[in-house]
Amino acid sequence: MNNQNSIPKVIAALHIPPMPGSGHPDRKTMQQIREFALRNSEKALQAGINALILQDLGDHPVARPIPPHIIAGVTTVGTWIHDQFPELQLGVSLLGHGAREPLAIAQAIGARFVRLKVYIGVMVKSEGLLEGCAAEAIQYRHQIGAEDIAIFADVYDRTGEPLGRLPLVEEVRQAAVFGRADAVVLTGKSFDETCQMIKEVANSDVQTPILVGGGVNFGNLTQALRIADGIIVSSAFKTQPGFTRESMLMDWDLDKMKALMKALEDNSS
Repeated sequence: MNNQNSIPKVIAALHIPPMPGSGHPDRKTMQQIREFALRNSEKALQAGINALILQDLGDHPVARPIPPHIIAGVTTVGTWIHDQFPELQLGVSLLGHGAREPLAIAQAIGARFVRLKVYIGVMVKSEGLLEGCAAEAIQYRHQIGAEDIAIFADVYDRTGEPLGRLPLVEEVRQAAVFGRADAVVLTGKSFDETCQMIKEVANSDVQTPILVGGGVNFGNLTQALRIADGIIVSSAFKTQPGFTRESMLMDWDLDKMKALMKALEDNSS
């Protein structure tokens, strides 16, 4: 996975419903979560998507440190999907901050990559101040013998604000060169801002694979894949866009997924 050509063009982000241990009013049983995960994983394959990243988006507010029920639950869901659909490339992205937990889950379920939201610097997010986990990620990945698991590192994650902001190119350099991330994830507050961020990095001396972390839809898909190596998508697959309690629990719409992949195919030919 640790090269540009191996990065999937489209990664579908599967937002796992709130788990039993979350205390969330919309929490589901593990059997309900299993049915949800397998149903939507099958839709991804039917639409021609071969990469899936698991996110515990339903379990909020975010707890510090990452709770045991999240680690156990995401591992269980990932095992179900891997056993049922071994052809899918899996990834792990947790709401909670840390590198060891997602890497350990990824190794346990045979995943190919992790997405780490605060990799370098300091971010102010809803749960407080979070410090970069690059050293923790690289050391722990080596410790468990998981160098085959790629690290996709966010720079300026849009769900927070950097503390002591450095120039974007310097932050990307810190993540990709000194932090040894296999790819960086760039996502602005708007899609136009995302494009500007990517262009700024592309015109610099830092050459690293870039993923768009959100905000991609049918209207900007072509533009996104013209300037980036891959995209992470979920909301564009749903009948109700955005992040609300209702939309986060919704299944993907197979027709929307097929339409997006058809648009990708048409623009690639």
